[in-house]
Amino acid sequence: MPNIPPGQERLIRLTPDHAIKPFDCDDQDLNDFLLLESKNFSNQLLAVTYILENDRETIAFFSLLNDKITIKDSSNAGIWSFLRDIFPFSNEMKSYPAVKIGRLAVNKSHKLTGIGTSIISFLIDSFLTKNKTGCRFITVDAYNQSLDFYHKNGFSFLTEKDENTDTRLMFLDLFPYQSIISDSVDL
Repeated sequence: MPNIPPGQERLIRLTPDHAIKPFDCDDQDLNDFLLLESKNFSNQLLAVTYILENDRETIAFFSLLNDKITIKDSSNAGIWSFLRDIFPFSNEMKSYPAVKIGRLAVNKSHKLTGIGTSIISFLIDSFLTKNKTGCRFITVDAYNQSLDFYHKNGFSFLTEKDENTDTRLMFLDLFPYQSIISDSVDL
C-alpha cells in the first residue's frame, strides 16, 4: 500500500480489548464513531469494525453491517430491469441481499494514497470469495463530500429521492466483478 512500509501494517477485526491507536480523518463524526462507538456497535451485534493500523497509528477503518436493497426504495429502473432479465424468480423477490459500509475513513496523514480504493477492492474480493451467505450488492450512505470517491469505485445512486440530503444511498453490484476478481487483493 502507498506510504506504508510493507509488512508493518495489519488489518484486524476490532475486539473489546483492542487499544485503538491515534486516528484523525478531519471528520469529527467518523472520528467519534471509531473512538467512542465502534466497540459498542460490535458488542450489540450491529456492525463489525476493521482497523488498518501500524505500530504508531490507525491508518483507516471500516464498519460493515447487513443490508438489503428493496425494489420499492429504488428509482434506478435499470438495475431492476437487469435483475429481472437474469433471475427467473425475480418477480418473487422484493429485496436483494447486501452488505452496507456503515463507516469508512482514512487517517488524514494517508489521504489520497489509494488506501480507500484498496479497501473497496478488498471488500469486493472478500464478498465474492470468502462470503458465507448470499450477497449481491455493497451499499453505502455516502456523505456528499465522498460521492466522487464512491463513483470512482463503481458505485451508483440507488434513488434520486435523496438528492438534497446530507447523504446519498449508493450501491455496487458485485455480479460483474465475478469474472475479473483476482485470487488475492493486497491490503
